Amino acid sequence: MLDFPASGAALWALFDAGGPRPEYVLPVLYSESGFDPSVPNHAGYPYYGINQASTSLITAYAGTDPTTYMTWAASEQISTVVSGMFKAIVTSYGPLRSGTRCYQANFLPATLATAHGLGSVLATSPSAIYTANAGFDTAHKGTITVQDLANFVARAATTAAVQQAIAATYALRPALGRPHDPVYGEDFPRGVPIVGLAIAGGLIYAALHLKGIWRS
Repeated sequence: MLDFPASGAALWALFDAGGPRPEYVLPVLYSESGFDPSVPNHAGYPYYGINQASTSLITAYAGTDPTTYMTWAASEQISTVVSGMFKAIVTSYGPLRSGTRCYQANFLPATLATAHGLGSVLATSPSAIYTANAGFDTAHKGTITVQDLANFVARAATTAAVQQAIAATYALRPALGRPHDPVYGEDFPRGVPIVGLAIAGGLIYAALHLKGIWRS
């Protein structure tokens, strides 16, 4: 439900302002809402729209209420709340150079200051954050790590919807060539996910590179 070319233009405007690359943001938006700007949180939590923003973010960056916000097109939400949030996070914590870091920023931004590695723990059972997001812990190990977020982003990045959205966005700037790897990007060394950290996420990462879809 992205409204191209306006959504693509909004993503490039965010990048031009020092924000993350479009291919890092798009898997996050798809994971949160399926690219549906009209969706509230499915579990009933107070989060809304394309990146499941809180009421406070919507008020701060869009100047409206959640009900009205969910009537806005994807491009309007990206150019206001999504862009405002990511630019503020980059100012506070530094550049976001992967889809994994972008998801971490959208999920638990304060952890960007301390959780730098793929094995870094973001939440532990029992805790409210872990319980509300236990689906990330597919191995049932009792923790949610940065690698768990990477695996989640990797699944989104392989969907036709995300691949088509990245292609459509890059079609607006063909001089930039191929997009970067949307999962590990420039934040994590190439090949690290395959060696001992997450076989599933690593295999997806490797397959995308072998197919020549992403560049390092």
